Amino acid sequence: MTYVVPYSGISNRPGDEEIKAVTQALTQDTLAMGPCGKEFEARLGDFLGARHVQATSSCTTALFLAAQVLELQPGDEVITTPQTFWVTTWPLQARGCVIKFADIDPDSLNIDPATIEPLVTERTKSIWVVHYGGQAVDMDPVMEIARRHGLTVVEDCAHVAGGTYKGRALGTIGDIGCFSFHSLKNMTTGEGGAFVTRDDRYAEMARALGTIHVWGPMREREEPAIGPYRQPAYYRDAHVLRSYTHDYVDGRYLVGNNFRMSELSAALGIVQLGKLDRLNGRRREIAHRLDEGIRDVPGIRVQNEKPYARHVYHLYTLFYDPETVGAPKDDFIKHLQEEEGIEIVVRYFPIHLLPEFRSLGHRYGECPVAERTYFEHQIQLPIYDHLTDAQVEHMIGAVHRGVAALRS
Repeated sequence: MTYVVPYSGISNRPGDEEIKAVTQALTQDTLAMGPCGKEFEARLGDFLGARHVQATSSCTTALFLAAQVLELQPGDEVITTPQTFWVTTWPLQARGCVIKFADIDPDSLNIDPATIEPLVTERTKSIWVVHYGGQAVDMDPVMEIARRHGLTVVEDCAHVAGGTYKGRALGTIGDIGCFSFHSLKNMTTGEGGAFVTRDDRYAEMARALGTIHVWGPMREREEPAIGPYRQPAYYRDAHVLRSYTHDYVDGRYLVGNNFRMSELSAALGIVQLGKLDRLNGRRREIAHRLDEGIRDVPGIRVQNEKPYARHVYHLYTLFYDPETVGAPKDDFIKHLQEEEGIEIVVRYFPIHLLPEFRSLGHRYGECPVAERTYFEHQIQLPIYDHLTDAQVEHMIGAVHRGVAALRS
């Protein structure tokens, strides 16, 4: 089917500036761990006002680093949201953590801070929040809960590059922030992400563990030698590391992985970061026009922009009321797709109801707000930088016509 408004696989279309930057990077002496990566990290740090930034191959790998530097152990409890892409929880599952799902606010679709504290036990170690769809979680009460109970906070910022909470850049409020620059995100490096923290130790650990190194407590050897062979004075083998000079204490160490961003991705990211405010501005313009056009349709509710947040609309969400319209949500989505040519992708299915979590005892009824909102109300319309004004107006008209057709 040819859609009038398709779901786009890219957030914005790269232009001559991006092509020039990537082409120039191809002439470098290295395509890994070179000047583009360092520059991208520095510029992103300046943009966010962040103490430490490490570019990664994805948000997923940044989240894996977060779980590792926090040294989460099997049986440790982590509280998070069911309204997210499932990979938010993968690093926690990989480390054998017990995941507890708080419920969500029915408008922002973010974690509801009031549902977090009842889940805290003596085994709780961390709270992982997701700034859903481009709008900030209400972070002050989350941080207050964390301080009261001595918990760490990780911000999954996959949707909110350029978003703010009370004037502060998201990703800099909790202990660690993890960003995505996937093709769908507001700014893109194709695949890519970033690990952000103000904590010097977390940053040092992440740099080692994300770049194929090992981390653990070490003690200095009495003599810089391996058997009869002393450390060479006139050459260096990078693979030796500290083999001549140090030993790990009691065999305690963490093994790292290769989570680095490529030079080509970083070159693309430098240009995209320079455009981010404009790109987010275009999304806000589209979202506000959609809000204006459909807010008075019976049975349709638009999402509110919270007074504490600058919403950057990675997703555009509306809420459908099947009782007012007199037909289930699926009928409305079918009309938008088949009659109006608008490709709809609904995000996200409540992850506590995925088979892997059901096998661990999670169940329907655990997060009633998230469940009711997903199954009955929430719908996402396509939103990306290269939507035309005509496509935006078509979506507005389609919502009006769809509701009218179902009500009749």
